[in-house]
Amino acid sequence: MRRYQLFELLDQAWLPVRLRRAGAEYLKAAHGTTALPALWAATIVRVIERCRLHQIVDLGSGCGGPMELVADEMARLGCRPRVTLTDLHPVASTSSMDYWPEPVDATEVPATLPGLRTLFLTFHHFAPSTARAVLRDAYHQREPICIFEATTRTAPAIAVSFLIPFLVLLVTPSIRPVSAFQIFFTYLVPVVPLLALWDGLVSQLRTYSKAELEGLTADCSSTEYCWECGYIDAPRIPFRTCYLIGYPKPEPIR
Repeated sequence: MRRYQLFELLDQAWLPVRLRRAGAEYLKAAHGTTALPALWAATIVRVIERCRLHQIVDLGSGCGGPMELVADEMARLGCRPRVTLTDLHPVASTSSMDYWPEPVDATEVPATLPGLRTLFLTFHHFAPSTARAVLRDAYHQREPICIFEATTRTAPAIAVSFLIPFLVLLVTPSIRPVSAFQIFFTYLVPVVPLLALWDGLVSQLRTYSKAELEGLTADCSSTEYCWECGYIDAPRIPFRTCYLIGYPKPEPIR
């Protein structure tokens, strides 16, 4: 199945901020019901320990994204790096983590933000030329990068997408705190379920396959920098999702 570079509603500047936040709150709550944050955290801890780092720079954080869930899982593993949330269009966030106030372009991350770069559920938004630029910037600055998706371009994943409106109805009560706005536009006027359905379906169709991710790293190859691409199998999710990590080979301890 070919990849489609379609648009997602939550990315649109004309969408009211409160609706964008409501969609993001649903996604965060939904991912919190799965094992994905724990599996992502385990991979990140492995890279942090290998590279001997204490700082994470989360790119494309939006209103906070899954990073808070992942940080909690990392803490359970005894790893508590400093986390800085960033976005090309920074927004007000209720997260307790640091949020970089200036715009951060994932293709040109400033040297003032060193550390492991993470992208959760955002890499599929980038067209191939931009995606390559994101990887090249990490490679040239010799910074590690971890990319995770919760979607995949397969028939089972696309079929599951049509259940998303019902999942929104089920998951929304678990949002803490849940606002009257979220309740109104979920149950009385079902805007959030429809937004989530469209964006979920489009996300599946935009997601890069393992072979495509490996191809994007082709011009960022050297003996000093390693790439690893694989699958994550999460319980109760009927499809596998891809991950891509890159990191410079650590200097030997003397």
